Amino acid sequence: MSHRTLTSWIATSLRENADLVALRVRRRGDWVTTTYGELDTISARLATALLGLGLSPGDRVAILAGNSPEWSMVDVACLRAGLVSVPVYTTNTPHQIAHVLRDSGSRVLVCGTPDLLARAQVALTENDDLDAAMPCILLPGDRHADDDGGRADDGTEGAHVRTLADLLGTVPDDADTLSRIQADLRARESEVDDDDPVTIVYTSGTTGDPKGVVITQRAYVHQLTAIETLFDMPRGERNMSFLPLSHAYERAWTYVVLGAGMQSCSVTDPKVVASAMLDIQPVSFVSVPRLYEKVYAGAYALAGEGAKRRLFDWGLRVGADYEERRREGRPIPRSLAVRHKLADRLVLHNVRDVVGGPKCVMAAGGAPLRREVEEFFLAAGLPIYQGYGLTETSPLVSCNAPGAVKSGTAGRPVPGTMVRIAAESGEILVRGDNVTPGYFGRPDGTSEVIDAEGWFHTGDIGHIDTQGFLVITDRIKDLIVTMQGKNVAPGPIESALTADPLVEAAVVIGDARPYLTALIQPAFEELRARADDKGWDADTDDDLLALGEVEAYYDELIGRLGRNSARYERIQKFRLLAEPLSMDAGELTPTLKVKRGPVERRYAHLVDDMYGG
Repeated sequence: MSHRTLTSWIATSLRENADLVALRVRRRGDWVTTTYGELDTISARLATALLGLGLSPGDRVAILAGNSPEWSMVDVACLRAGLVSVPVYTTNTPHQIAHVLRDSGSRVLVCGTPDLLARAQVALTENDDLDAAMPCILLPGDRHADDDGGRADDGTEGAHVRTLADLLGTVPDDADTLSRIQADLRARESEVDDDDPVTIVYTSGTTGDPKGVVITQRAYVHQLTAIETLFDMPRGERNMSFLPLSHAYERAWTYVVLGAGMQSCSVTDPKVVASAMLDIQPVSFVSVPRLYEKVYAGAYALAGEGAKRRLFDWGLRVGADYEERRREGRPIPRSLAVRHKLADRLVLHNVRDVVGGPKCVMAAGGAPLRREVEEFFLAAGLPIYQGYGLTETSPLVSCNAPGAVKSGTAGRPVPGTMVRIAAESGEILVRGDNVTPGYFGRPDGTSEVIDAEGWFHTGDIGHIDTQGFLVITDRIKDLIVTMQGKNVAPGPIESALTADPLVEAAVVIGDARPYLTALIQPAFEELRARADDKGWDADTDDDLLALGEVEAYYDELIGRLGRNSARYERIQKFRLLAEPLSMDAGELTPTLKVKRGPVERRYAHLVDDMYGG
């Protein structure tokens, strides 16, 4: 059934899948589930309660919370009430929170924990242009709620702060009241316009101040329709949700999951994703490349050396040959089928087990996935469907999909999306119903990125190959122009560096400089294992970085990677970072992209040292 609005799509799913589990989370060791029927009732009561706070359709509700079922409950309630949700990253400082609240004009703030509530209250009380008594709603969760989502010691002092349970308690739950509420919401559902905003998502961005990207009903219908066309989303099966719901990527995918009648299983702590995959056994999830790279590196570490490693490599070669023939529709020789069965029993099934079994969708976005990692999973019968998108495109522009997978690409444009490459700059331009109408309250900023013909200028560079697959090469803003006027794309160099298991992150520097340099964050866990194996004497991470053997390792790596590059594309000097880059310090986006500016500013002394002061 086709839907004109996201509101209609989700509300229909709530009714038609009433007996199925919609939301699922592990709390205090036990699974806590919410059915679609229960979500229908809770979101209806919550929508009524939010409107009862004096809000009107179109008003903004900010959500400062980590992933949880309650996040989605509030989000669905806003959707049904015609309110515009404004997600706020949990890593934001009080200053950044204040910017989002001010810029969006949010009238209610939802907080996930007392700590986040305290941070938000600093933002409210220290900024005269914000209402210090803005209504705040505290969600229940593992770290602060009692068993009934209650009140004890939860930081809800003050008339303007209440718990979710308190707010729901303002709406009676008797049958007659619920029937009337549902009838009112059903009538409102039919009045929703395609161009009504659903949410305002503030770009985390690697540069510049965050801007509020307006995403409409029309845009989300485009996204759900595209996924429904390309993928089989099995009703009733489990999806694992662990990327921040405040990010456009996980948010849109959760709408896909709820619209398809699947279970959205929340992972509230991203540090336990590996064990959560085994616990949840999901058939689908979306991720950034780092998760896949960690599984890949871990598999090779376990394979070790000698006979065990040779068996591992043999199994992958057999799996790659088998899967390539199968995808291309070529016949599979009997001898290969026999070898594949053996390879699967000895090697390949272990890879699938690590990620919780077979998958219908295992997606990667946010950054390019290294080809060797992609091919590793393909050999095990686990295609990773790489895609490309931006917050401004709601977010999906292109993706690989069943029957249309090509390694090293971001797939073909999804149905209903047009992509073209600017002739002179090579910039990727996008047009379609998924493109934002603009930045909230910033017409000048909107006209800078969306031209008169409706083409959104992504700022990314790429090309479309002869088979229609999109290949991303770099970002225009990240291009380095050296002192000699040479243009260098740092992305491929950084990707080559992070392909090494002892490199966690890398930032190439050289704009308006005489040569390229690099800041490298070692992968300390792997580096310590290497030191133990080699007998290098070091008690601490600082001791490790001071070892000549460690310096020599990274020096050799940089020399090897630059061997076939032009001289101006080679890194001449580097420094190793003793502390990891983090989202809390503003150095990483929620999708783990490095924010070049903050990193360069923090380590300016190291950069200056590499250029002789």
